[in-house]
Amino acid sequence: MRAFLFLVFALMIVPPAVAARDVIVDKVWMRESVPGQTAATVQLNLYVTKDAKLLGLSSPLASVGEIRHIMKRSGKMQQRKLRDLKLAGHSNTLFGERGLYLMLTGLRQPLNVGDRVPVTLSLSMGGKTHMIDVEAEVRALELSYKHYNDPAVMDHQ
Repeated sequence: MRAFLFLVFALMIVPPAVAARDVIVDKVWMRESVPGQTAATVQLNLYVTKDAKLLGLSSPLASVGEIRHIMKRSGKMQQRKLRDLKLAGHSNTLFGERGLYLMLTGLRQPLNVGDRVPVTLSLSMGGKTHMIDVEAEVRALELSYKHYNDPAVMDHQ
């Protein structure tokens, strides 16, 4: 009985590494690749309940993972690699829209429709680094610009 009470007490005072409710990652997907393609973006929604910092991403199917920000400056599109990205508590960040992208470069194999690509997100929350494992579903390549959800982008079909 003493051991049971000790276990219950220990579980009450030691918080889990990252509670399932503190980080929610959903709608994770990628587009299929074409012959010779060496990089691909990972689309996903990342919701955090506490202030956090996205430190990066990795996958066994790519040599490098990068956080990128694309913006328009002086009428030209420019992109830059971010070292990390601050995430405000109770915020939902959409990667693949509004200029924020997660990029896997140095692809080691083609991405085919239906594949499941393992991706690990590295987050700093509460002073500790946490690894969040997800799988990206590979979807068919669309030859259209309609998926951008931006009225300024016209479909050229």
